[in-house]
Amino acid sequence: MSGISAMLLGGSAFSAVTHTYVTGTAQTETVPTGASNCLITIWGGGGSGGITSTNGANQNTGGAGGAGGGYSTLSIAVTGGNTFTYSVGAGAGSVTPPNTGFTSGLTGGASSVSGTVAGGSVSMTANGGTGGTSTTAGGTGGTASGGSTNTQGAGGGAGTTLIGGSGGSSANGGGTATYSTVPVDGLIPGGGGTGGVGINDTASGAGARGQVTFYYT
Repeated sequence: MSGISAMLLGGSAFSAVTHTYVTGTAQTETVPTGASNCLITIWGGGGSGGITSTNGANQNTGGAGGAGGGYSTLSIAVTGGNTFTYSVGAGAGSVTPPNTGFTSGLTGGASSVSGTVAGGSVSMTANGGTGGTSTTAGGTGGTASGGSTNTQGAGGGAGTTLIGGSGGSSANGGGTATYSTVPVDGLIPGGGGTGGVGINDTASGAGARGQVTFYYT
């Protein structure tokens, strides 16, 4: 667990607290004593960009960018001692030359939260963005479900001459600007990585990891 913050509300009132997780698979989150509500926010991992070969037909064209992960939020009543199970999706790794044609980027991991608490059953998923699949076809944004807000990540951008395509963003996360000579990883949480350019012998940008946040009041 990382990124724990608290704000005292005064007297014996419950102190609002945020638990933010950036890694973990099938981990248990326990609701703090005194909490009555939880706002859950999850992001899927970003996809990585694709690359063209150093000697292929499209060697002068940059690979397309990876897509952003899905995004989901839910506010629900809780009681101290209730538990959730959560997993945080990893960002997709970059792909590297040399290769013999176009190499597609990889798909980011899914983030999820489930459990039964005072307010009812929870089953949220934010899927990872896919990698760029050609010089012109950027990755497809990860979908999301189970929340009161479910937002698909933005798609990756197409590559152009000697320029890798931009990475797509996740809602309230970040993508990556179009870049030309070096790979740029997606911005945390859930951003897609840029495409690579084979003639420059560059790898693609990696996708950013997802995130799971519980905000208790």
